[in-house]
Amino acid sequence: MAIFINTQTLAYPVYQNQIQAEYPNTSFPTPFVAPEPYAPVFDSPQPSYDPITQSVVQGTPTQTDGQWYQTWTVVALDAEQIAYNQAQKAQQNKQQASTILSNTDWTSIADVADPAKSNPYLTNQAEFTAYRSTIRNIAVNPTWDAVFPTAPTEQWSS
Repeated sequence: MAIFINTQTLAYPVYQNQIQAEYPNTSFPTPFVAPEPYAPVFDSPQPSYDPITQSVVQGTPTQTDGQWYQTWTVVALDAEQIAYNQAQKAQQNKQQASTILSNTDWTSIADVADPAKSNPYLTNQAEFTAYRSTIRNIAVNPTWDAVFPTAPTEQWSS
């Protein structure tokens, strides 16, 4: 859906239905072309930002080479919002760690790595044990900035 700006008043955002309501006795072409003083606003990519400590807000479009473009501003969040975001991220990390543990429980079964009981058998169970230990630490003591290790690749006997 196209968004427009009133180039005289800089009212923004303005939508097609608002323009059509302002001109009830006008037939507009398809595709829609806004009358003066309205101009389409072209998308601009949002800047990079840290969603824990910052947010991005849309500003008034700017005109460049005769066309209007979105503008974005990175804004620092207040301490209360940062604390809330960190708590939410820590909870997400705990849930992710719990899911990983659940999905890799099978690697801790002794029979999986026992050549006398399984054929083929898991040859790198120790790697999974170390991996799961790190993941368990995240699940038990979640932080917002937890770094998840790379999961080992299953290696099976031939």
